[in-house]
Amino acid sequence: MQVIMKSDIGRMRKVNQDYVRCYQKSDHECLVVLCDGMGGHNAGEIASQMACDDIIENYQQQESLTDTSQIHDWILSAIQHAHMIVESKSHESQEFEGMGTTIVLVLCIHDNIYISHVGDSRVYWVTDEFIQLTRDDTLVNVLVDSGTISQAEARFHPQKNILLQAVGVSDSLNPSFLEKQINDGFLLVCSDGLYNSLSDEQMMNILHAQEDIETRASQLMDAANTYGGQDNISFALILTKGVVNL
Repeated sequence: MQVIMKSDIGRMRKVNQDYVRCYQKSDHECLVVLCDGMGGHNAGEIASQMACDDIIENYQQQESLTDTSQIHDWILSAIQHAHMIVESKSHESQEFEGMGTTIVLVLCIHDNIYISHVGDSRVYWVTDEFIQLTRDDTLVNVLVDSGTISQAEARFHPQKNILLQAVGVSDSLNPSFLEKQINDGFLLVCSDGLYNSLSDEQMMNILHAQEDIETRASQLMDAANTYGGQDNISFALILTKGVVNL
């Protein structure tokens, strides 16, 4: 199992409020957590790091997770705990007021993948196709579901960044949970700074290139800054079986 992580401030922002970490327990088990913070000054940066670090530390202290029910309960509990500490921090002073963060985590245990998220950070499954596994917690998705706008219109909608829930700011959270078996390809975990800078086709073409995976990751970041870069850009590539060429 191999994980490659990259995070960049982008071309326009003064602070990188994204934060991504990985902890690998063994050759067959690891956790990747990515957070995209929000809030004035450095509050978003603090929120994303607090939430990410809290979940990683929680995982490091957790005994073996052996079945789906146990994994589901631990993931939701870990996210709720991160939510609680970010919310508590936001009440400490005015500069932290309203700070929050998205969160997306991927727990890999052998071929089984467990995914949970809050907000609009995403997970894609990359094979010969490019498949989004998470669904953004956003207003535009509600508008799409109601038939008010099309999926194509959602990509450029002026309210596309309005979140329906976020860690640290929502009254209550309803994190997603997905279990999937991955036998081929790899996973892309990313903040909106990546997918708002590049189309699915652009990302897929880079990730399907013949270069080694480290080079592809660098090319993905370079392209995101070239064609977008309006926001912080962060992602992790997870190769569950050391797959390099698709």
